[in-house]
Amino acid sequence: MTDSPARERILRTATALFISTGIRVVGVDRLIAESGVARATFFRHFPTKDDLVVAFLESQAADARRELTRIRSERPGGARALLAEIATGAKMGMECTGFRGCEFINTAAEYSDPDHITRVVVDRHRAWVRDIMVDALEELGHPTPFATAEVLFTMRTGAIVASSLEGFHDPDGAFDRAWWALVDQS
Repeated sequence: MTDSPARERILRTATALFISTGIRVVGVDRLIAESGVARATFFRHFPTKDDLVVAFLESQAADARRELTRIRSERPGGARALLAEIATGAKMGMECTGFRGCEFINTAAEYSDPDHITRVVVDRHRAWVRDIMVDALEELGHPTPFATAEVLFTMRTGAIVASSLEGFHDPDGAFDRAWWALVDQS
């Protein structure tokens, strides 16, 4: 279905609510009311709530892919700049009051069935991020790019979750030292 102002309004409303409060806690009636659309309009654009969740995740993933691809291609030292941006994103919650974490991690927590369509979208995006990290490490001549990308991605996930749940802070820069020690292995 083509984009329409109503569809965009529904998606924009859902994005704000899903990020600020979670997915399962937000009902269709609330989405309809806060989007200011008729029930029929909502279901014409999103036959099920899962369809809306998938559209939300795909939109978020597309934004992330555009930004990371842009950073890699436009910044000096593109591969290293990409890895720096991912590290910075992992630490974002350390500086934000009320940080709720990554929408992909949160969605995976809310939808535990690995075959559920939302989890398929989450897993596909997370694999893309890991793979772009592998590519960056290969470009830097890293001896074990895949294994290292897996560890870096785990560090990233852990920092985000710890920031959202426990208020993790890194005042002495241990996260950065560990991140760059892994990146700079030769």
